[in-house]
Amino acid sequence: MKTLNTIQLLIGFLFFFLTGCKNAEELSHLIYMTGTEKTTVSRITIDGPQSFGVSATCTAKAEQDLRVSFRIDNSLVDKYNNEKGTNYKVLPEQCYNLEKSESVIKQGSCVSTPVMFNLTTTEGMEDGAVYLVPISLASAEGYPILESCRTNYIVINRTIITKVLSLSGGRSLNVPNFTKDPSLQSIPQITMECRVKVNSFCNLDPYISSIMGIEYAENFLLRFGDVTIKNNQFQVTAKDQVTPEMTFDTGKWYHLAVVFDGNQFIVYINGEVAATKQATRGPVNLYDGGDFHFGFSYNGRFLDGFISEARIWTRPLSQVEIQENMCYVQPDSEGLLAYWRFNDGDPKTAKDFTGHGYDAQIKTGNTLEWADGIKCPEPQN
Repeated sequence: MKTLNTIQLLIGFLFFFLTGCKNAEELSHLIYMTGTEKTTVSRITIDGPQSFGVSATCTAKAEQDLRVSFRIDNSLVDKYNNEKGTNYKVLPEQCYNLEKSESVIKQGSCVSTPVMFNLTTTEGMEDGAVYLVPISLASAEGYPILESCRTNYIVINRTIITKVLSLSGGRSLNVPNFTKDPSLQSIPQITMECRVKVNSFCNLDPYISSIMGIEYAENFLLRFGDVTIKNNQFQVTAKDQVTPEMTFDTGKWYHLAVVFDGNQFIVYINGEVAATKQATRGPVNLYDGGDFHFGFSYNGRFLDGFISEARIWTRPLSQVEIQENMCYVQPDSEGLLAYWRFNDGDPKTAKDFTGHGYDAQIKTGNTLEWADGIKCPEPQN
């Protein structure tokens, strides 16, 4: 009898479990913005008008036509910035439209007919500004909306077409006014960054191609190559040496950033962490710790390539800040000490756009040479 009661109890439990699962399955069907089950953020770069479709997805095939509606909810931009630590802007209304606000998930289908989101013009978009367009599901018939996937956040960069500086042919620059400013003698935290494209890496001992910084006493220098590494490896020599494993290609633009927060170094390549190392050094000396150069160190070691968007900050940038400002940054940004866009076209000088007076002056080479029509970000093949 005891055995029979036990079996009856197990059957009853199994029936309850299966029935509960069926009911749960029926209640679990939801509607969400297509694609947001993987990520709620989509990133695009534009250099002119562009269109793409947005749609809604149901987790079950619709038993009848289900109407859904969409809206652009710019009130979410500030909330997103506060939560994520970003500084995205609201896209000007004249730059876009949503073709229509409603669509239908047809009977027997799981996905609605796409609604076109049109970027109609880049007029009114600021150089270097990154925009956020939150496209949300406003309503849906038949099933609840999955709140965590209600909104697709579209991050929009506009391609910048600019000049860049060529450092080929033994050209280099220095920043003389650093050595006139005693306040730069002890900088506890620093970030250096730039965009660079190499034509060829140095094939002669010590195989160094200098990018930017101070070589003297290994103060703080960004470079490619050395006798102990490959000539196309990036290295930071700043009392400590930090060398990511990655090797670089010629003819390709890269964004490099080195963050020293007083305790460790973080090296970013194209916005991604490439290496970290605990620091043994103290504050950085830009005043009398040696001359600051672009494309030069120790009597030469020139860079055969191009440079753009070089900056020095007196604070450690976050990864988000680095990722979102590779092509431009506001010259009055907090902690921005010096900013050389290298788009001047002047034969002798590259302007410091912060207004702090740290212009870079030609050091070697008869005249500076500039290349026109360079896109940032670089188009992807």
